[in-house]
Amino acid sequence: MFKAESAKEFLGSDFEKYRQTLSLAIHSDEPYLEAINRYVLGRRGKEIRPVLSLLAGRCCGSLTPASYYCAAASEMLHTATLMHDDVADAASMRRGALSVAAMFSPAAAVLTGDFWLSRSLHLLTAHCSPEIIDCFAESVRRMSEGELLQMDKADKLDTTEKDYYSIIYGKTAALFVASVKSAAMAAGAGEKNTEALVDYAENLGLAFQIRDDIFDYSPDLKTGKSSGADIKERKITLPLIGALANAPQKAPYIISRIGKIESVFAEKITEAEKEIIAEVTAFTRENGGIEYAQQSLERHIDTAKKALVVIPYSAAREMLTGFAEYVGRRLT
Repeated sequence: MFKAESAKEFLGSDFEKYRQTLSLAIHSDEPYLEAINRYVLGRRGKEIRPVLSLLAGRCCGSLTPASYYCAAASEMLHTATLMHDDVADAASMRRGALSVAAMFSPAAAVLTGDFWLSRSLHLLTAHCSPEIIDCFAESVRRMSEGELLQMDKADKLDTTEKDYYSIIYGKTAALFVASVKSAAMAAGAGEKNTEALVDYAENLGLAFQIRDDIFDYSPDLKTGKSSGADIKERKITLPLIGALANAPQKAPYIISRIGKIESVFAEKITEAEKEIIAEVTAFTRENGGIEYAQQSLERHIDTAKKALVVIPYSAAREMLTGFAEYVGRRLT
């Protein structure tokens, strides 16, 4: 089975160069900011986006200095959005530890996120081509639009499947695409290989988010994500969309129940809200919502793997294929 740590070992010195690039890019002489930076760096996640970026670059030939800047920018943008998200969601935990907002303050989290965002833009403008800069700028635009659409639909409770895919493309797939597309550009890949990697990254990102949304309806899995969190935030994701399509006669009632959730950003939930979450979870599971979402996920995984066929065989390409297979069954 694919493991992020195995990919990092495979990348070897290239991964270390990415990490050095990242550390230097976010360094600050301001002691408080540097303390926050050390806290964030000490609680790294899987670093999926830079791993994908470096693997994609390897698929297209030798890595260049720009390759490490692209990988670092992808992680910086991702981390910045997480810090902002934790403030917006009033989340006290991130990756099993206190979020920056909880450890320091919400204002510190917003400003540190802004710092990471600005440093990523500086890194790109100083060292990368206009095409690469545009690639990341487009991803930030799509991420912002996706989050705002999700907020609007959570308020109106009228998310369609088309809306859902627009949301998750922005939330997740857009940065996957930027991470991989920029890597291909940095390595001087041709149009055919670049398009194949973009197709791979888009479908991989969609599948990754669908799997994350399935977790919300899987209370038995120890995923690190609180079961029922999406329902608590009035998010209608693919498992619930599938269940509503399978049981349309119950749809108005289920939507009305979710509509009774009011304290969306409060960490503590009321007993009445716990009952609603349990009821919606049971409805989704009993009416084929998990299966509906899993089938869609597997279609995207299959499409992602097929997209790689045009890329010349290499160990890096096999790593990308293995990652796609991992996404379909990951438990964290």
